[in-house]
Parts: sequence; structure tokens; C-alpha cells
Amino acid sequence: MRVSEDRYTRDLRRIQLAHRLIRHEVRTYWIRAFTRFTEGRIRNLLRSYGLASDGVHRYRGSPPRLYARLVVPKNHSEASALAGIAFIWHLVPEEPVPDAWRTLPSLDFGETVCEAFELFRLMIPGGTLNLDRFILLVMALAERQLTVGHCSHCRALILLDPLGVKRRICVHCEKYPSPVTPDCSDPEAESLPDDTPETGGSRRGKQQKLF
Repeated sequence: MRVSEDRYTRDLRRIQLAHRLIRHEVRTYWIRAFTRFTEGRIRNLLRSYGLASDGVHRYRGSPPRLYARLVVPKNHSEASALAGIAFIWHLVPEEPVPDAWRTLPSLDFGETVCEAFELFRLMIPGGTLNLDRFILLVMALAERQLTVGHCSHCRALILLDPLGVKRRICVHCEKYPSPVTPDCSDPEAESLPDDTPETGGSRRGKQQKLF
């Protein structure tokens, strides 16, 4: 009886996760990866829940794979915030995952992805990046195609392309550079650490140099 109950509970979780993913207009590829449902069962869920006629848009084709678009200026701030949430929710493994698209997806992982993304939407209701892009970001971070660091000016967490040549500076500091620079005569300002992804995110009393 216990085995039967566990199977029922797990299947119910899969159905609920599929419903959440459909509501977030995620592509079928990820619904299958997280729930292990077939395309036929996903179509049945769409019909049985009336989602097909409930204004939920279904994107066709493969999910986005061009992670470099996440670091372009129009997406950089939002993607950096999502990257921070991904680390807080422990979605990014400590060690690189060579084939994250195949090894990471699971029922538990899918539920955590949804919870993290829904928190982001509560914090930033007008966000433009969808759940498909968030999953792409998590996979790129897990494979170390992308990484995180700190803005060399304000110390905010920012998303970085390890192979890119872009300066480590957030979109805000790049658009509105501060005229404040550290006082070189102050030992505290001179001893500020170099910007590396491993350094902490705490703010300093003195502003670091922009260049």
C-alpha cells in the first residue's frame, strides 16, 4: 500500500509540475525532461485542464540555446538577478556539469526551478525573460559557459561570459558612471581586493576605481 501511495504522490507531483510549466509557457522539451511525460500525455493535460483555450501560448520547436544573448545590455541586468537567485536556490552545482541538459533535469529540480522563477516574477513583475530563458541560464551556469562576478564599480553581482571581452561593470554603472573614486591616500582604498567571482558581495566604504 505504501508503494502505491508513493507512486500516486509522485505522479500527482508530475502532473502539478507539468501544469505549472504549461502556465509559464515552457516548451514541450523541458516539460518532458522534468516530468518524463510523453508528448501525448502533455497534450491530454492541455485538453483536460482547458489550458489550450485559456490564453496560454504554446511555443513550438526546440528551447533557446544561445546563452550569449543573456549578456547583451538589454538582458544583462535581469539575467544577473536571475543568476543570483539560481545560486541562492542551489540550482547551480558546485562542480561543473559537462552535459547539464541531460543530467540535471528531474522532478525535484523542475519544482525548484519553478519556485525560483516565480519568486523572481514577484520581485520584478515586469521582467521580460521567461522561464525558458531562466532554464537556459541555469544550464549555462552549470556547464560554466557563463559565470558570475562583481561589478568593479559598485560590487553588484553580474553575469559574465568567460570568453567575452566586456569589462566587469554592470549596466547601471556603465550608463551612469559615478564621479566618486577611491582616495589613494587611504590604506583601506588601496587594499581593496581585485574583482574575482570568488570574492564576497559585501559593499565597501570606499568606491573602487572604474578603470
